[in-house]
Amino acid sequence: MCTRILTVICLLLISFTPPVFAQNSTKDITDKFFQLYSEDPGKAIEYGFSTNKWVMEKNMAAVENVRLKLLNLITLIGDYRGYEMITEEVIGESLKLQSYMMKYDRQPIRFTFIFYRPADSWVVQNFQYDANLTDELEELGRLAPLPEE
Repeated sequence: MCTRILTVICLLLISFTPPVFAQNSTKDITDKFFQLYSEDPGKAIEYGFSTNKWVMEKNMAAVENVRLKLLNLITLIGDYRGYEMITEEVIGESLKLQSYMMKYDRQPIRFTFIFYRPADSWVVQNFQYDANLTDELEELGRLAPLPEE
């Protein structure tokens, strides 16, 4: 009888214990960002910055500015067709840059995330976007060694 009561109490305690989630990763953040982006780019921008309380508390106007400028740009370049990772750079174990090419009908846009892990969780330290990928590709082509004859 005592064992049965103890088992019921243990089961009740387990059922009321909040779930423990593993430490988030930058992949968790970008996966959710891109899932939201495919549905609503504005919400994705808000989500990305929401990972960092310092940005949300001190720079809401800047976040809104980034969001509005991006929404304005994407209305001019056609339908969204997905994304590809371009590069990832890491400094130590707590600072990471990830760059993605966002594919649109007219032209690609580069999204660059800088992630920072001050303690146990990653946050978006900085986010920016630009439409200079084709310019950079042309520059790389000019810098490539000429074939020897």
